[in-house]
Amino acid sequence: MNKEKIININISETPEIHIRTIEDTDTKSIKQNKIEYPFQLYNTIDVSVKTDKRSFIFTIYKGYTWNGADIPRLCWRIIGSRTDNCFLIASMLHDFMLEFKTYIIKEVLKNKISSAEYRRLTSLIFREKIKAQGTPTIKANIMSWCVDVFQIYQFTKIKGI
Repeated sequence: MNKEKIININISETPEIHIRTIEDTDTKSIKQNKIEYPFQLYNTIDVSVKTDKRSFIFTIYKGYTWNGADIPRLCWRIIGSRTDNCFLIASMLHDFMLEFKTYIIKEVLKNKISSAEYRRLTSLIFREKIKAQGTPTIKANIMSWCVDVFQIYQFTKIKGI
């Protein structure tokens, strides 16, 4: 079986990303949420993905929040921090696809993809977007591999897909 390859990823318009600020009036739980998920999308975008095996479109709505790239602090000097601009769009796409994986697999992809293929696809999309933002290929490949290995553990906990 040959591995899926990304042909292109198009976003309907430039994502307007803001850092969520903590306000004096925020409750403790809202403050914690803003710390854990500091980025927010301020416009709705359509994401079109074309691979050598499939093409599909999904929408990320205004208001979506995510945490950036999950990079251990120990690695920030080598890789960069989770808040680096070159990782923001890629981490948004990746996090959204994982957070809404059941919807995307069942409704968007019509159950025509296995859990393992979907996991790999999300890692490929992450890699292609960070490369498009200027990350060198070797670094992008290493980061994508690390993301994929981490996801293997996460996907073992998923039921029903």
